[in-house]
Amino acid sequence: MTPTRLERYALVVAVLACALLAWPLRAYVTDDTFIHLQYARHLAAGDGFVFNPGERVYGSTSPLWVMLLANAMAMGVDGLLASKWLGGLATLASLLLWARLVRQTIGDARLRAASLIVWACHAWMSRWSLSGMETPLAVALVLGGWVAFTSTTPWGARPRAAALLWALAALTRPECTVLLLLWAALLVIEHGPVAGVRRILGGLWPALVVEGAWLLFAFGYFGSFLPNTLAAKVAGGVGWAYHLEQWARQAGIVGSTDAVLLLVLLVATLVLSRRGGRPALQPATRLLPWVWLAAVPLLYSLRGVPVLSRYLVPLLPVLAWLGWRMLDRMLASPGSRLTSAALTRFVVAIACVAIVQNVIVWQRIVRPQVESFSAGMRASLIPWGQWFAEHTAKDASVAAPDIGALGYYGQRRVIDLAGLVTPAMVPVLRRMPQEDATARFAFAAFARPTFVVDRESRAWDLLARSPYASALIPVGQASLPNLGVARPDSAVYSFYRIDWERYDSLVVQRGADATPR
Repeated sequence: MTPTRLERYALVVAVLACALLAWPLRAYVTDDTFIHLQYARHLAAGDGFVFNPGERVYGSTSPLWVMLLANAMAMGVDGLLASKWLGGLATLASLLLWARLVRQTIGDARLRAASLIVWACHAWMSRWSLSGMETPLAVALVLGGWVAFTSTTPWGARPRAAALLWALAALTRPECTVLLLLWAALLVIEHGPVAGVRRILGGLWPALVVEGAWLLFAFGYFGSFLPNTLAAKVAGGVGWAYHLEQWARQAGIVGSTDAVLLLVLLVATLVLSRRGGRPALQPATRLLPWVWLAAVPLLYSLRGVPVLSRYLVPLLPVLAWLGWRMLDRMLASPGSRLTSAALTRFVVAIACVAIVQNVIVWQRIVRPQVESFSAGMRASLIPWGQWFAEHTAKDASVAAPDIGALGYYGQRRVIDLAGLVTPAMVPVLRRMPQEDATARFAFAAFARPTFVVDRESRAWDLLARSPYASALIPVGQASLPNLGVARPDSAVYSFYRIDWERYDSLVVQRGADATPR
């Protein structure tokens, strides 16, 4: 279908709106960005897919993003600049793919044009577009897969392109793996075990090849099929109260930007049901977008993963697309009595409310948090990473709860107190909070870092709570105004050199019970 003049104008407006919202956030840096860059730098230099040279730990959930960054860095491009350019290009691609998706699946050109502009103004997408993180690439690959999936009647009749794109998405964001698994399950449900498996092997083989090749490499290289990151992120979340907290957090993230379209989706579904217009969910694979939207938040909750907005952003265009699609079906159903002019006003009103909602979130939450966090990073972890590179021996090591900037700029071995790239910390964190593990020198059971970094609400707090305080030599401290949307509280990083001889004498004095277990 050729885009109408209205859609072409809408695309121009969408690109301008997207750029207008993303550009003020171009200086955004997160500590996780530097984790990707650290892996990419070592990969580009020939040291392998590692955070610390010589330590093969599967600590990245975005191997495709790391490989793209490594290619750019191998060609001499600055890693941080490359990450932002790739993110910007992926964001532009997502706009073009959205336009193609709605052109294939929504009949009314007014809805297609409005939906494109609304997606371009999405506050969470704007937040991550130029952050250097993998989120924009994941969104583009997910949307590309839906374009391929819905390009035939029935949907998914030619599955190979969608399978390939979603496999690449799974190597960018792990929740996209669930999309492929659900697709395979629906094929079995629809066609039976034998015929379903035949369809999986015959149609989804590009995903099997891509995913299978990576899993074989991961197991051979890291000794694990799954990222250590998944285990580390669950180390602190247990109990129903924690699960309910995570549900509330996910609902807040989605509702803050997509409440209007979620309401549209629910109302349109109810109206169609009352009019006797049941959703066309045959074959069963048409259920795929619905079950994916339900399965991923449920999986996060059950595993106790502390959810950030970027974990949900790949799902949000699918939620929005379903909302606009159901609205299109409702307005086209026999019971609709809106005139053309009234329909135009109705669509414009929905779009305006959705845009205003996202602009408010961008102005009140996203931009202030991005600016304060980025300024804090440039005044704390980044200069301290540079300090380690300039003032410490090359064989020095640092134990820290946030490792990206310290590792990337410090170029020293890092012991990850959060367990993401230091698997030995994960069982420790299942027994006690990270603050207690740091105070008790739990890392001494497997590593003896030269320095330790403590993150607390006040400076030098570790001196007050650690039984080994006399083995700590204060070096300096730096403040971070906030730790992110999920943790808006401020933090102070205190840096210490460890006197291991003094520590050993304290252990002897305190007896065997003082030894970390």
